Amino acid sequence: MHLIDEVEISYFRSFYKFKIRNLKDLNVIFGKNDSGKSNVVRALNLFFSGAPEYTQKFEFPIDFCEKRLAEADLSEDVRKFLYVKVTFNTPPSYRTSLGDQFYVKRQWTVSRGGDYSEELSGHIPGSRKHIVARLLNKIRFIYVPAIKDISIFEILLAGIHETIAGSSEFISAVDDFSGRLHNLTREMFQTLPKEVSASTKIGAPTQLSQLFQTLDFETTAAGESFPKSLTRQRGDGVKVRHIPELLNFISENDKYDYHIWGFEEPENSLDFVASQSESKRLLSLAKGDRVQVFLTTHSPSFYLLEDDGAAKFYIRKDDGGVSTALQGREMERFDAQIAIGEGFYLPAVAESLKNVAAIEAKAKQAEAKISVLQAELAAIATPVVLTEGRTDAQILLTAWRKLREGAPPFAIRSCETGGENAGSGNGGAQSLAIRIKGVASDHPHVVIGLFDYDAEGIRACNFDKNFVDCEIGGYRVKRGMHGKAYAATLPAPSFRNECEEYGNMPIEFLFRDQHLNEEVDGKKLTLNRKKASIMVGQKKVEHLLEDRTHFKDVGSGKADFANVVVPSFDVQAFDAFNAVFEMIEAIIQYDERTGAPS
Repeated sequence: MHLIDEVEISYFRSFYKFKIRNLKDLNVIFGKNDSGKSNVVRALNLFFSGAPEYTQKFEFPIDFCEKRLAEADLSEDVRKFLYVKVTFNTPPSYRTSLGDQFYVKRQWTVSRGGDYSEELSGHIPGSRKHIVARLLNKIRFIYVPAIKDISIFEILLAGIHETIAGSSEFISAVDDFSGRLHNLTREMFQTLPKEVSASTKIGAPTQLSQLFQTLDFETTAAGESFPKSLTRQRGDGVKVRHIPELLNFISENDKYDYHIWGFEEPENSLDFVASQSESKRLLSLAKGDRVQVFLTTHSPSFYLLEDDGAAKFYIRKDDGGVSTALQGREMERFDAQIAIGEGFYLPAVAESLKNVAAIEAKAKQAEAKISVLQAELAAIATPVVLTEGRTDAQILLTAWRKLREGAPPFAIRSCETGGENAGSGNGGAQSLAIRIKGVASDHPHVVIGLFDYDAEGIRACNFDKNFVDCEIGGYRVKRGMHGKAYAATLPAPSFRNECEEYGNMPIEFLFRDQHLNEEVDGKKLTLNRKKASIMVGQKKVEHLLEDRTHFKDVGSGKADFANVVVPSFDVQAFDAFNAVFEMIEAIIQYDERTGAPS
């Protein structure tokens, strides 16, 4: 809910002239300790509730800005006052009377104590001021301080009583309780003389809010047999996680239409994972139609929230001890190094955590892909040859059928996960290397990774110390020391000596040039000439290399080439694939002879 659009504070505590604008559903206020960020929440509590904190009533000498006090001591012309001015986005049902926006300014002076004077937007005539009062009476501000002790739960429980006290179910329950209590104790006062009392009975308490404050919550965690007291037996982290739900219950069921929460450091006592969950929960509540949230924080979980419904404000003190705010475009250009220079490390820590989270996400994706592939491989009862992509696997299968006929004695699979119609994009030499490394030591059959002999394939096939170089059948192969994993690059035929020399031979180049240029039903492979570049002064100069295959890259049309063009070739076009299959068969035979390496 975006009810408050702007807050202006003057001469309150660490604020001299202060304004935060363009507020959102969830407003994240951060800064180092004693920067004044909590004073934003306290100023709002003063505006709505008449006191800066639950436990501290408004006292002008304490709450007045020190800088303004010093000015007043030097000049009798400087007035001693403070104010909080709140600009509201008018709810739809009030816009006809109040316009799209209006402000309310409440001002306290040294002579009036806790009383304040009120000023409204100039466009609101006196005859409509009662409408502003009516709207303000429908707004409830709830303040949750940084220290979440048992008194907070007592206050929230009293709020729950206020929320349900007028419901017919609650009134009926109280009447039933009183009646049963009377029946149980009716004989207690029967011996009293009539002149003392004709009828004395125990009645229902009239201050039920006080009774509610003494109540507690019973919680039973997963695996527990008996419930425990939330406020007396549970840890602080568990207690804190209950607070937004209590606030939400009150906000959804009380008599008020609009709710503002001032929440100091909601992450207190929470671990990093719980703090992340809490930040998302508060954001979801704030994006509803009943709640707007202002919170202070030291947590990366809240600082890193990126959502159209969230705004961030960095509060810091200048050399004179006055709090100022970085906001809007200033926050967009905010450099974490600035905060570090001021002794505040949250932005830098948050950015580091963000980078770590990105790395962890990629790692989890890779692990998920490996798990999918391992499951697929385990279901195959024969050796497996893994290629970098689906078109590579298709070309290899077509080559076997042309040269040897029938089905190969090994499965040919792409390292791309998902079904045949899942699309591409998660294959390539690096993905193939990850999957080969993931072959377990107890794998039921040999898995061979077949890499293109190009820059990426050669680099990816250069495994770590868990793979050793060996020669099998006259071919150079990488063998996993702790599993049935092997890897090799495509052997180059004699007509591709230049491709081998320049390290540029994808599987398509196992065909001769006349085959690479063939077209079937408008389908063909596109080859792009490589460019050489050199810096001349400050300028980069590029020129095309010779029109030779070893100086070309495979461009578009790979799928059409593999599925349409290649099947049209005669058997002689596939002669370079004989060496590929000889190498694969040699590896399989070697593994059968030696068994899995220990």
